[in-house]
Formats: sequence, C-alpha cells, structure tokens
Amino acid sequence: MSDADEPYGDPSAGDSDIPRSLDRVLADVAAERAAQDAMWGVQDLPDGTGTEHAAAADAAKRDCREAWAGARLTWRHILAEEFCEALAETDPRALRTELIQTAAVAVKWVQALDRRDGNLTHRGRTGPGRLEKLVRDRVPDLIRADGRDPDVRTAGDGEYLMLLRGKLYEEIGEFAASGDVAELADVLEVVYALAAARGVDAEELDRMRSAKAARNGAFTRRRVLRRPD
Repeated sequence: MSDADEPYGDPSAGDSDIPRSLDRVLADVAAERAAQDAMWGVQDLPDGTGTEHAAAADAAKRDCREAWAGARLTWRHILAEEFCEALAETDPRALRTELIQTAAVAVKWVQALDRRDGNLTHRGRTGPGRLEKLVRDRVPDLIRADGRDPDVRTAGDGEYLMLLRGKLYEEIGEFAASGDVAELADVLEVVYALAAARGVDAEELDRMRSAKAARNGAFTRRRVLRRPD
C-alpha cells in the first residue's frame, strides 16, 4: 500500500490496527468532557466507593473468568469487572488507577465499535445544563428588589456540602482566570462556610491556620523545594 492509499501512515500504539483510531476516540471523549463542564460546571462529589462493594467486584471478576473459559466473553464482562474493582477501592491512588483502566477499556470498546460499524460519530449533549446554583444569602432579596421573582429552595445537609465544594472550585477558577484579588474574598467566604458546615467557626479556623504557620511557616520567603534527582 502506498502513502497515497493510506494518508494517515501506519497505526500507532493503541490504534488497534486502525490509523488514528485512538486519536479520534480521545477527541470525542475530550469534546464530551468539555460539554459536561459547559452544562454542569465543576462538580466535586464524594467518591461513593468502599469495601462494601468488594462482593460486587468479586462477582464481576468471577463472571469475567467464567465467560472467558466458556468462550462467551464480551466487552460488558470486561468493563463491568474494571468498574466494579474501582467501586471497591478506598485509596485515592488505587482508585485512580482503576478508573484509568476502566476508561481505557471503554475507549477500546468504542474503537471496536468503529471497526465493526464504520465511522460512527459522537453526538454531544446539548441543553440548559445545571438549572440551580448555590448563591449568597441575600441574592434572592436583591433579585426581588430588582422586580423579579426568584425560585429558591433550601439545600439539605449532604447536598449543601457538595454544593459548597463545587462553589469553591468555581471561585478559585474565577480568581485564576482574572487574577483579581477581590475574587479571593469570594474564595474566603466559601472557605468559612465549609468550615462552619464542619462545626468550625472563622476564629477557630484562623487559630488552626496560625498554629500551622507557627509550626511549618507561611509562604513569605517564597521558598521552592527541589526534588532530589
């Protein structure tokens, strides 16, 4: 086959014998991730994993082994095993490894679909996205003063912590994007709210900060630690 017959060159590692196959799938994944952020913003949710899922992980492994031995292995078996193993993890590093393996199997499955069914295309989701957001206490009053009627509800305890964590990422992102020191006041307000939700008031939080600064120092000397070779 000449270069004219195959414009993309030889397949690279991970291409499953189809040139640019991996690049194409990963581009679709990247586009989907961008769409998720556009719709829902930064989400910081609890992992929800733990040893209580160990039995499901063992069952998925057994199901996969039996399918292999019986010549009836499917992508469902492999992906379920990887995902259930992730569900049973509690250590962040091990959980990350399992999630990467789960994602890699999903990508390989998509590549298999493309080989089997041709040039399938990804249909990104569209829509209004997140219809709710956590706001400061007086924002509904300010909206009413402007002549509008806001639709407001009160978040539950667990939901409130989840929304605050997401709000922290939002405010930090705004400061990182603008560099405006005023944005740090918003960051600080969310930090205080998170501490209060954990039973620590602003004064106690500052005492904790001062104790750590006395023990480990602050950042005034601008010291950068180099890792050993």
